[in-house]
Amino acid sequence: MNNHQKPTLNKKTFPQACATHAVHQLGNFLNPALTLLGQGLRKSPIRQKLNFANHPHLCKGLN
Repeated sequence: MNNHQKPTLNKKTFPQACATHAVHQLGNFLNPALTLLGQGLRKSPIRQKLNFANHPHLCKGLN
C-alpha cells in the first residue's frame, strides 16, 4: 500500500478504528474545556483549605 491509498476497514479493525476515533474526538473536546477550567481555578480569589470540622456531613465515612 502506498501513501495515497486509504486503508480498508474490515470487520476486525472497524470497531477499534471507531473507538480510537471516538477517544480522539472526546480528547479534542475536553482539552480546551479543562484548560479553561484550570485557568479559572488558578485565577480564583478564594484559595483556602477546606476545614472538615466545619462540614460534618463530609466527615461521616472518615471515622
